[in-house]
Amino acid sequence: MLAKKIHYNNLISKSNNKPKTTWNIVRTITSNRNTNNNITTMNVKNKFSSNSLKIANAFNSHFLLVAENLLIKNFYGKNTNNHIDPLSYLQQNFRHFSIPMKVKNTTTHEIDRIHSIKSKDSSGYDEISSRILKISAPYVLSPLTFIFNKILDMGVFPERLKFSEVKPLYKKGDATDFSNYRPISILTSFSKIIEKIIYKRLYSYLINNNILVNEQFGFREKLSTDTATYAFLNKVLSSLDKRNYVGGLFCDLQKVFDCVNHNILLDKMKFYGRTGLAHKLIRSYLDNRYQRVTMKDSKYNKLSSTWEHVKHGVPQGSVLGPLLFLTYINDFPLTINKLASSILFADDMSIIISDTNPEEFTNTINSVMTEIMDWFQSNLLTLNFDKTTFL
Repeated sequence: MLAKKIHYNNLISKSNNKPKTTWNIVRTITSNRNTNNNITTMNVKNKFSSNSLKIANAFNSHFLLVAENLLIKNFYGKNTNNHIDPLSYLQQNFRHFSIPMKVKNTTTHEIDRIHSIKSKDSSGYDEISSRILKISAPYVLSPLTFIFNKILDMGVFPERLKFSEVKPLYKKGDATDFSNYRPISILTSFSKIIEKIIYKRLYSYLINNNILVNEQFGFREKLSTDTATYAFLNKVLSSLDKRNYVGGLFCDLQKVFDCVNHNILLDKMKFYGRTGLAHKLIRSYLDNRYQRVTMKDSKYNKLSSTWEHVKHGVPQGSVLGPLLFLTYINDFPLTINKLASSILFADDMSIIISDTNPEEFTNTINSVMTEIMDWFQSNLLTLNFDKTTFL
């Protein structure tokens, strides 16, 4: 036991991402590693099925229709005349970004540095792993540099890099219910490299122009769950020290990465100054994407669903997806900053309400709920009331 403790302590102390390493150790100790190999039976249209190919196709249909089903349930058929234009929130809270973003070309050195970071055997549909790519580096770096610069110069993301294999990742609850699985996209190694190049330019533009709000702690350099927790506790304790009433509203959004509306996202990017070639490139990245679900049958043979067109969301497991999502929800904290404080870690939203007067405190809570519901509706996102809590 002592040897294990020393070993795990060494892993954590040497890690650049200590929270992630800690959770990996916990999963290792508890053997809590769920894979799609364990999926043997699913409830397909109210009938239990063990046909792996049928299950794979059902998974793919479920993942692709998540956004549309939520839209039908929560928006279609209802009066949308009072819905607020999503861009109006940006116009109220941000200055106009007149300087367009420039997409700088890449170099052989940059590509070599990116693809040499990790060496894995996993691969996308093309079956070319990062390990193979790393071994082939001396022979492919120059042609890759030429191809990637063509992508950046033309603003066109190659069609062959927009196919992703999806692995259903079990979360919790009934293991035969499709809604208890999260889609993880496995992209090609070439896609990951060009995405990192684009990511670096997009992120630098957002940071240099102070576009990303301070309330967002997820998917950002030098920020983590630790800094988010500290900021949250500091705001709560500061309010309590002033003898204020303090309330916390913890929002849970339904399938938020799957529900990102491409047109709204592109409009927001254009507002932030990512126009011209940068806008064309991201539109090309989002358009005409396809996915299929891959699984293994009882004999561990690989089975795949048919390829289907992706109309909504950002790929979970991609490099660019998280940054595009941050752009999508970036204006949310500023819509309520006159009423309450907020701490965001990606899609986890914690809202802190504080007031000295109990009646004003209650009124503020109601006002905040109205504001956030208006924002969610205008951005075609859905609040999960069953998991949203107030303390």
